[in-house]
Amino acid sequence: QEGFVAIGIKVLLWEFYTNKARALSHLVENYAAGEVRLSLRQNILIPFVKEELVPFFYQELQKLGFAEPGYNRALDITSCPGTDTCNLAIASSTGIAAELERVIKEEYPEYTSNTDVVIKISGCMNSCGQHTMAHIGFQGMAVRTRDKQVAPALQVLLGGENFGNGKARFADKVIKIPSRRGPKALRLILDDFSAKPTRFDEFSNK
Repeated sequence: QEGFVAIGIKVLLWEFYTNKARALSHLVENYAAGEVRLSLRQNILIPFVKEELVPFFYQELQKLGFAEPGYNRALDITSCPGTDTCNLAIASSTGIAAELERVIKEEYPEYTSNTDVVIKISGCMNSCGQHTMAHIGFQGMAVRTRDKQVAPALQVLLGGENFGNGKARFADKVIKIPSRRGPKALRLILDDFSAKPTRFDEFSNK
């Protein structure tokens, strides 16, 4: 509606605590329409904010640590809880997500505002992190080393996407790598993609 905007909040690794929830609800109740929406990418959307109140909202959200850039961008990595709280998980999804976000912030700042790349991580095959629907997906798993030890690993997937209107494509499995090489794999993918001016769905299908 004319004169109103929606404010998107990037929630760092879905960490949303009750003290911040109360402060945010007070802000929304008094200066917006009293409505908060939670997105599939684990973020918060505040609809119906008057345009003239955007600077005020930014200042208040900054106090709560909710003014991080990257909402619904490549920097906004979706992750399941992983081994932090899930008994089914094989990998520390949150740890991997934090490291990949660090790589993007420090080495690929242009992807902070890039909407063409979606990255998702799941700690196991159950896909709670929606990795099969991501342009770049990582699935936690375990592999046997040559000396018969169990080591954490990642299955790298490429090319998944939700096109809307009931149309989607599952990502293709590409390679299994040790978990510690996740950042290197992301660098290789982004470097290759950056060198080819095209959409990621076209790039990943070649």
